[in-house]
Amino acid sequence: MGEEFPQLLRRHRTRRRWSQEQLGHEAEVSARHLSCLETGKSRPSREMVLVLASVLELELRERNAMLVSAGYAAAYATTALDARAMAPIQRAIDLVLTQQEPYGAILVDRCWNVLRTNQGARRLLGSFLDPTTLPDGVATNLVRATLHPNGLRPHIVNWSAVAAVLVERVERAHLANPEDEDRRQLFDLVRAEVGPHGLGPPPDGAPFAVVHLRRGDLELRLFTLLTTIGTPLDVTAQDLTVETLFPADAATERWFQAVALDRRLNV
Repeated sequence: MGEEFPQLLRRHRTRRRWSQEQLGHEAEVSARHLSCLETGKSRPSREMVLVLASVLELELRERNAMLVSAGYAAAYATTALDARAMAPIQRAIDLVLTQQEPYGAILVDRCWNVLRTNQGARRLLGSFLDPTTLPDGVATNLVRATLHPNGLRPHIVNWSAVAAVLVERVERAHLANPEDEDRRQLFDLVRAEVGPHGLGPPPDGAPFAVVHLRRGDLELRLFTLLTTIGTPLDVTAQDLTVETLFPADAATERWFQAVALDRRLNV
């Protein structure tokens, strides 16, 4: 049984550290009415629930939960990625993954579970990662595969700084969505794998975080860009992110191009 609307509204408001007056101002509703909603003395209309959820900047899955808690049907679908309705998004993802070649691109969900990769990403990960040495569920999660002792971790020269950035990202997502059990579990797993000590701060003065990989004579430096769907109206669509990998120096750029060329010549 989920939480009732008054408790959900109060928790989302206090998480934002807003008073009833502040939320009322943003939602254009009186603080008195908000007080009645939070005590259960008044029942919100469907439109009011959506207005409050929008002002609180809740994710679509949380907006659905707010609606259901108030006795209304969910407003946003959760459509399978391979469904016909998602065909335009699938085409867009195909385009991004293909255009990123010879460099890497990885499609992940809200918990960084890997859904798809392009050839560049497979060549990169194959050079540094042996999935057979990893526990179930680790190789298919981008964050856990990066931080796990048997994953990319031994090959990340600046592991402390990279781990600090990733843990902060996972923690921020968890704190922004504390009701999301999957995000909470990921955060707990990541903290357990990283440990409470040894994380360094992100490098000062750098315009972006660089991942410095080294395995034998192979040495690469990469940074990422994140692509999400603008104004999503579906829970699945909102969960999708494409992490595109770019060379941070000329040597890394030459490696990607050379490996891709070698593969084409040997096909």
